[in-house]
Amino acid sequence: MLLGVYWYYGFPEGLYHFDFFAYRPGIGGSSGGPAELAATVRAPDPAALLAAVQAVATRYPEGYIFGKAHGDVLHLDLGDWGLPDYTFFVAGELEKVLRQQQAVLTTELLPADVPLLRLAEAHDPTPPYSYGDGQLQAVSSRPGKHRAEVALLRLDCHLPLAQQADFIAALDDLCAQFGLDVLYYLDRKIGLQLNLIVFFGNGRQGVGGQPLRYTDTAALKAAALAALADHEGQTGHLGAYPADYPRRGPHVVRVVDADFIR
Repeated sequence: MLLGVYWYYGFPEGLYHFDFFAYRPGIGGSSGGPAELAATVRAPDPAALLAAVQAVATRYPEGYIFGKAHGDVLHLDLGDWGLPDYTFFVAGELEKVLRQQQAVLTTELLPADVPLLRLAEAHDPTPPYSYGDGQLQAVSSRPGKHRAEVALLRLDCHLPLAQQADFIAALDDLCAQFGLDVLYYLDRKIGLQLNLIVFFGNGRQGVGGQPLRYTDTAALKAAALAALADHEGQTGHLGAYPADYPRRGPHVVRVVDADFIR
C-alpha cells in the first residue's frame, strides 16, 4: 500500500504547473473515478514523439501512463486513485519531450476504436490491503496545504498508562523497520488507562522521480498488534463517546513534510 501525500480532489496549485496536461479531479462515491492528468497533442513527427514518450515511461515505470495514437495525434493520460508527487514529476518530464518534439495542443477527438497503449503501469509489490476487521484502518486526511491529502493507517487502542512510553517507543522502532516516516497519536486518560489513536504514514512520495515506497500493511498490522499485546493493551477504546474519545494532541513521534501532515 502506498502511504503518504497524494492528490485526488484538487490540483497542487503552487507546486506544479503544466502547459500541456490538464488536471481532472477524482470523483468520489460508488461511481467514482480516478484523478487524471491528460493531454492531446499533434506533432510533426508522431513516431519520434511516441518513441520519446516511451523512453520516459521506461525511465519512470512506477506510475500509470496510457496513450492513444492516431495519425499525427497522440493522447496521453496519467491517472490513479491518488496521484503522488511521482505522477506530477513524470508529467513534467513528458512535457519536456512534447516541447522538444514541437507538439501542440489539439481538441481533435480520436476514433473510438483506437487501441489503448499501456506505456507504464504502477505495481504495488505488497499484499493488498484488507478491509476486514478494521483493527488497522486505512484513512485519509482532509485536503490541506496545496490541496494535498494524506493516506494513513490508524490504530485505535487502549493500554495501561504506565505502558505508554514503552509502547510508543516500540511503534517508533516498527516505523524504522517498515520504512515509515510519520508517526503521531492522540490520547485520552481514563484513570490508570489510556485511550489512543495512532497514525502511521509517510510524507511526499516520488519527489523528483525518487522511487515509491510501499508498506506491507498485513505485516505492519501483525507487528503493531503484537507490540500492543506485549504492553498489556487491546484494540478499541474504553469508556463512552464522546467523553472518553482521544482528542489530546497530536503528539508527534516522527514526521517529514510536516506542512502536509495533519
